[in-house]
Amino acid sequence: MREYLLYCTYCDEYSALGHYVEKEGHFEGEYSLLHNERMQSDELLCRFLLCHLGHHIKAIPNRTDEFSDILKSAKRFKDGEIDKYVEEALLRKQAKDKDMEMDRELGKLQLNVLCKMLEEEAQVVAKLPTETKAEAQFLLGKEEGLKRALILLQDLMEKTRAYYK
Repeated sequence: MREYLLYCTYCDEYSALGHYVEKEGHFEGEYSLLHNERMQSDELLCRFLLCHLGHHIKAIPNRTDEFSDILKSAKRFKDGEIDKYVEEALLRKQAKDKDMEMDRELGKLQLNVLCKMLEEEAQVVAKLPTETKAEAQFLLGKEEGLKRALILLQDLMEKTRAYYK
């Protein structure tokens, strides 16, 4: 897999981009030995670019002598802070995942409440007294519509339950 470095020739400093994640549209970012993770964001890339504004910057692919030479001799951008940045990125991802899980649970609750409301409404409509055949037909149609909506909602709940366990 192709990985890249951004190298500032003026400052003799580099930042590892990692490889490009095509389906997400970003580079993996710097790697933290402490966390055994990549940043999965472009935060340090942006900071690197801002710090080296106006400097000559080169993108260097791996599997080249230049790539190896830069790793051996150049300074790594924000070397002492990379673990902190990766940890912050991991915490943001955990918070985002937690929020998404809360949204899913809230959605499940809303579907369950709606399901119960439809059941109760169908029961109420079934028990309503009627005075004419037309009224009875109307209420029967309303009851059947509620039951059909309930069946569709239950199917939806079953399908989403399979995806979001």
